[in-house]
Amino acid sequence: MVSQIRESSQFQDWLIVTQYYHPEVGAPQIRLRALVKELTSLGHRVTVLTGMPNYPEGVIHQAYRGKLSLTDRVDGVEVKRIWLYPAGGKAPFKRLLNYLSFTLHALLYLKLARCKQIVFIEAQPITLALYGLFANWIFRVPYIYNTPDLQVEIAGERAWVGQWLVKAAMSLETFLMQRAYSVATVTYAFIEHFISARGIPREQMSFLPNGVDLEHLHPWPYDTSYAEKMGVSGKKVFTYAGTHADYQGLDVILDAAKLLKHRSDIVFLMVGKGPERERLIERARAEEITSVLFKDSPFEEGSLLMSISYGFVVVLRNIPAAQKMRLSKTFPPLACGVPVIYGGIGESADIIRDNGCGLVALPENPASLAEAVLQLADGPEMRDTFSKAGLKLIERDFSWKTIVSNWLQQLERSTMVAGGGASTADQRSVVQSRASE
Repeated sequence: MVSQIRESSQFQDWLIVTQYYHPEVGAPQIRLRALVKELTSLGHRVTVLTGMPNYPEGVIHQAYRGKLSLTDRVDGVEVKRIWLYPAGGKAPFKRLLNYLSFTLHALLYLKLARCKQIVFIEAQPITLALYGLFANWIFRVPYIYNTPDLQVEIAGERAWVGQWLVKAAMSLETFLMQRAYSVATVTYAFIEHFISARGIPREQMSFLPNGVDLEHLHPWPYDTSYAEKMGVSGKKVFTYAGTHADYQGLDVILDAAKLLKHRSDIVFLMVGKGPERERLIERARAEEITSVLFKDSPFEEGSLLMSISYGFVVVLRNIPAAQKMRLSKTFPPLACGVPVIYGGIGESADIIRDNGCGLVALPENPASLAEAVLQLADGPEMRDTFSKAGLKLIERDFSWKTIVSNWLQQLERSTMVAGGGASTADQRSVVQSRASE
């Protein structure tokens, strides 16, 4: 399959445009780095245009301060970094400045797209896809609109911004999607949503789910010294690792911990950063929830962290968009042989339930989450069964090699390309002419 992709792919020169990239931490950064590595391994030439690292703290990393732009290399790939207004937390005006500053500055580097055959836009924020639109209009370079979640719908459901702004954002996003070569997203439910709610043709959609780097994440034996470092020696550790954000509803973990305070052998480990973290730490301190520990663990220590984890907790608020979501943090623990307790609904819950690699609890329900934790903590044979099933699932369906190869084959079959009203034949001729350059 790999050799066939290398020989047949019509896109050899790629430009990846994303506001977030390594060395920042977070799901988009991990996912895009994996995508770039796989494209490169398949013989594609890739350049990345991104912002100065500042996420999630909202402070530009020391090595990148005071510069408008610089070029470095990550995994042997050229990465062009440009200035943006850094912002963390939940202040909407500062976040808007953060998004728009990168979008507008990126447009000054539109010439990077001139010699490329395809531009891949990580459309967070959605305004960044304007780069792809202008690249298509000016240089006739098609673009892929990649969206890993229903960001506009979630903003409306959580009332983060006014409804007039939500409607404007939805109209803009639909306009940008309709002119893309392909709209890539992470779940089948998202695909159906964009087809029915946004009018995107089915043949224009492509499926690029979250995956796992099996070279980095794999089962490790229990690391005693790491457990001592994290302060959890002799405990059954239930880990949450990822961004601490509002839409996840992480208070349910603290509430479940309070219900389990009689179990001195159980501890919850909260790893990661984000706008909700300080509030959660303060709440745990104020309510004396001593079985919840907040720690730091870099991505490179993923296998070590999983080695001391008895179970992994993923939670999501009970919001309408949750029914269509598939959270990326669900899969790394399974690759390490750690069962997942999923407190929520949607495709992630279906995957856990259908493949027998963990337990599903009700969303935003502390009693249901606590019951699932007890089931796993007191069921070593159940845990062993879940562990084996999770490893089998990841190796079969969720390695990045498999995901990227399958996605490239979908792009080969795509009959749509940016250009608005052009006929299918005219659109395909644009792609073929770019591929032959």
